[in-house]
Amino acid sequence: MNYLLEPVIGICRFSFCGNGDWAAYANLDSDTDIDLLRLEQAERLYDDARMALRFHLFETFLLPSLQAQKDPNFVLIVLTSDIMPAKHLKRLHKICEADDRLLLVVSDATSVHEALMPEITRLNSGLSRPLVQFRIDDDDCLSEDYVKELRAYMLRLGDVMPVSYSRSTGLVVTSYAADNATHVYRANLPFNSMGTAIRVHGERTIFSFGHAALLRRFPAVVDNSGMGFLSIKIDGHDSRPINAEEHGFKRAHAPLKEADTETILSKWFGFLHEEGQARKDTLVRRVEEAAGLVREKSAKRPRLKAV
Repeated sequence: MNYLLEPVIGICRFSFCGNGDWAAYANLDSDTDIDLLRLEQAERLYDDARMALRFHLFETFLLPSLQAQKDPNFVLIVLTSDIMPAKHLKRLHKICEADDRLLLVVSDATSVHEALMPEITRLNSGLSRPLVQFRIDDDDCLSEDYVKELRAYMLRLGDVMPVSYSRSTGLVVTSYAADNATHVYRANLPFNSMGTAIRVHGERTIFSFGHAALLRRFPAVVDNSGMGFLSIKIDGHDSRPINAEEHGFKRAHAPLKEADTETILSKWFGFLHEEGQARKDTLVRRVEEAAGLVREKSAKRPRLKAV
């Protein structure tokens, strides 16, 4: 088998409503009504304003980063749930139909594992070893040489399996209303959720394990070369807001100088470019557009009147 011809599998959960690493599914007990919990989650997940933000980030950052890959031999499984409202599902179908490498999986399963395994099994069918899988969220993006570098390491490792991979250095961009500014940081975050990958046998996927635990559970490669990811942190983000004053944040993040930002964006994130505009200005404007969608939602939220 010529492993250069094997596609790399990417997996993106696009508002999948089910048991994954959502906070609502942490510490479930036997008395929990999963179906009721799922419906409660759906009400929040498929709120029109939230979906407008998710589509904006998906189409502005993640998809362009994939279309710019120097190694285009990949497939991205876009996983969502069958209870997504029809208007949003129609839009997602249209996006995925525009690129043969985007495989939309619409599932009624209540867990990520159940939803993914039929497609993972199909993609691995007839191969002598499983394809490598990476994870990426719909609001982050990858450097243009991410797939190329991932494949290069997997080729060097030959038949070593299981093995995990993290390209740990990237950019983190914050734009919180309380800061009244957008900041760009260089970050070193081994086995974060942006582009962490695994090659593993059996009925398991990258989501069968917590990304931070892969480094401890399996032989692991930490690739500190170049840039691997760009992560966006704004109000209304699904993960916990970050505090730039925390010691842990300062240990892993460093503010970028203007010249360094321009160089990094040019070399690894060239898709963030508009004619006649500095790349950093393009990045900041697009992130602030996303942040503006959140603030617009907050402004429209009905308020209780005092009586």
